[in-house]
Amino acid sequence: MTHDHRRRPSRLLSTAVVATAAALVLSACGPAEGPSGDASTGGEPQTGGTLTVALSATPAIIDPFATSLQADWVIARQVCEPLFDVSTTYEVGPVLADEITDEGDGLYNIVLREGVTFQNDEPFTSKDVIASLNRYFETPGNGSILASLTESVEAVDDTTVAIRLNTPSPLLPTLLTTAYMMPASVVEGRPASDAVDELVCTGPYTVSSYAADGDVVLDRWDGYQKRSEAPDGGLGAKEAYADQIVFTPMPEASTRRQATESGQIDIGGVIPLDDYDSVVSGGQAQAILLSPTSGSTVVFNKAQGIMSDVKMREAFLAALNMDDIMLAAFGNPEFFTVDGSFIPATNEFWATDAGAEAYNAQDVDRVKDLLDEAGYAGEPIVWLTTKEDPSWYGPALPAQQQLKEAGINIDLRVLDRATVIQQRTDPAAFDLFSSGIPTYADPVLLPYLQQTFPGSWASTERDELLTALSTESDADARKSTWEEMQTLVYADLPFLKFGTSRPLVIASNRTHADRPDELASLYFNVWVDQK
Repeated sequence: MTHDHRRRPSRLLSTAVVATAAALVLSACGPAEGPSGDASTGGEPQTGGTLTVALSATPAIIDPFATSLQADWVIARQVCEPLFDVSTTYEVGPVLADEITDEGDGLYNIVLREGVTFQNDEPFTSKDVIASLNRYFETPGNGSILASLTESVEAVDDTTVAIRLNTPSPLLPTLLTTAYMMPASVVEGRPASDAVDELVCTGPYTVSSYAADGDVVLDRWDGYQKRSEAPDGGLGAKEAYADQIVFTPMPEASTRRQATESGQIDIGGVIPLDDYDSVVSGGQAQAILLSPTSGSTVVFNKAQGIMSDVKMREAFLAALNMDDIMLAAFGNPEFFTVDGSFIPATNEFWATDAGAEAYNAQDVDRVKDLLDEAGYAGEPIVWLTTKEDPSWYGPALPAQQQLKEAGINIDLRVLDRATVIQQRTDPAAFDLFSSGIPTYADPVLLPYLQQTFPGSWASTERDELLTALSTESDADARKSTWEEMQTLVYADLPFLKFGTSRPLVIASNRTHADRPDELASLYFNVWVDQK
């Protein structure tokens, strides 16, 4: 969103550049409507009752700064708030901030909301922001990225914080979307590795009881000061409909499904897509397809081996019919989209087909010519994958068959996920590996673009485009640069995408939400039918 009004000689920073943190928990996605219903058929929202949520595991640590595990941030999402957050369509907006102004030369002033208090009744001020950010800088992902860009953080007054970056960047609001604010009295001088004993924040729920690997109980906080805007993901008013939210650990998807269908659980989380038809036909629970956000990909070894030859990578792409691969992998066309954009259409601003002319354009004759140019003699090509993630494994088998028919010999090695992640760091251990692209709010956060990501993509043109994306403030100019970047990716083919799948969430028939994608992790806007 671009603001035209100005303040002094400064300008309000455009936040069309947006965000979720690398790790992140901001997995509530764009608007979706599954064929079985959209979880919003309960009429007017109702206040009261207990919302029960099953997790594969309840967090070992609920302090979001003391853990990098996305699953450990679920509790914090209901209890804590950052300065900025992300809507269900990946637009960044203010939460505890009121506005941000670009003062020039890398200096940004953030004006805080007034009248906000923490759950221990302390007022929220710039001192708390500074103490929280000093901890945030020690965390991986967005925190460490922001730390590398920041020269200083200072209080202008109680309600204004000045952040000076070493390079002007429009990404500041994006990088602050996972900087949850806590009182200075609790976190000042406290290392991020030292988890707080009690989570004290500004959000709509407080932690009533917590047991690692056991139930976590949250109570609505009556002192919550919500924003006036309409709710949307992490933005706007957080309505806190349920009196209480209870998180309970259920490791097996089959158990979560049974508990939801029996009425023991209200939200059973993500379940296999194979369960969709039987849940729908059973009628005992809602099978809710979220927006397409998980891109199934492969990443090539550019450092050594046969796939370091771009002609081999071009041959690989030319051999594939993505429609057939995604259908074989996910079955129902409702479960996926076939699209060559590395930022899916859920994030409308950044989605583009730039450079994707060769995507899903199977051409076996061209494959043969490219293989001849590369001098390929039929040697096995090692592909690492795992069954632990269907978005990784699903496309591998049909793609292997298509590649075989085109004359490319794939040695598909099915390993546990941890082994794939370990082996992909060794260029001698693979030629390509399966992976996935979640939907990022800003393409700069896409880890595949970094030379340090496994696969070793070295490119001076990539470096120049990344610098431009990170420093250019005009939204349209950034979009043009991203289109150049995606065109470069399709020319160099450091990685490629098969398509984008949709997560399937199971919820009880009494559970409702206006924006179904919030059922992934944002439970304050969900209500339970009290009838």
